[in-house]
Amino acid sequence: MKTLTYACVVLVAVVGIAVPSLLSAQAPTPTPSKELAATFQRAATEILDVAEVMPAEKYGYKPTPEISSFGDQLVHVAGITQRFIDTAKGIKTEPAHHGPMAKPEVIALLKKTFQSAQEMITPLTDAQLLEPVKFPFGDRTVTRGTFWQGPLYQIRNHYGQLVVYLRMNGIVPPASVRR
Repeated sequence: MKTLTYACVVLVAVVGIAVPSLLSAQAPTPTPSKELAATFQRAATEILDVAEVMPAEKYGYKPTPEISSFGDQLVHVAGITQRFIDTAKGIKTEPAHHGPMAKPEVIALLKKTFQSAQEMITPLTDAQLLEPVKFPFGDRTVTRGTFWQGPLYQIRNHYGQLVVYLRMNGIVPPASVRR
């Protein structure tokens, strides 16, 4: 009986040491640069999901006359993101002024813009996130990590507004459906 008890204790000890080591070896260690790229990708995917679920005939919808339409909000997000991309490339641009755009055009613009941003964010290293860069608005210098929080903030901010537009039209946001 003592031998069986001893064998069980040894087995539990080995499993207790080996399993956590195996699990931690499989999970990649998060880094600020990897987390930024993943967070940007999630935000872009979520706002694209919102853009896809709103019917084309509702892209002109405005909860009140004095605010931007659903489609205009999405075009604005693409425009702001593009300003950050251009600034990161060293290109000075003025805000884009798009006229009314149909749903397929808006979605294509968002996909192209987000892909360009992702291509710039993904290869960044943690050290590069700490480098000083010029912010696209105002006259200030920030870290590259703070710089890329700018379009991320815009995407998340407008995502929240657009969820309200969906709800006001009886549409459940895709992120809520997935839960």
